[in-house]
Amino acid sequence: MSEVTFINVIEVDPSKQAEVIKLLQEGTDSVISKRPGFISVTLLASKDGSRVVNIAKWKSIEDIKATQADPASIEFVKRTAELAKASPGIYDIVGHYSS
Repeated sequence: MSEVTFINVIEVDPSKQAEVIKLLQEGTDSVISKRPGFISVTLLASKDGSRVVNIAKWKSIEDIKATQADPASIEFVKRTAELAKASPGIYDIVGHYSS
């Protein structure tokens, strides 16, 4: 089975972007990176401050779902929801191009 990508586009007031990034870094360091099936996380911040994108690579959908059900992970989701609006989804890679 190939890796699975979880992408969460988070809309945030620009004045709170740094706070959301710090929270995502904390959650990744203390919870997400220690979960079975975790491969990597990339965090992106929009230049205008209105969005943060969390791109997480996992070994399987089951690993993602188990992490989403973990109480420690749920706590970080709740804390993020207090600051911003998240739009998470699970994606398959259908193309990759580079030079």
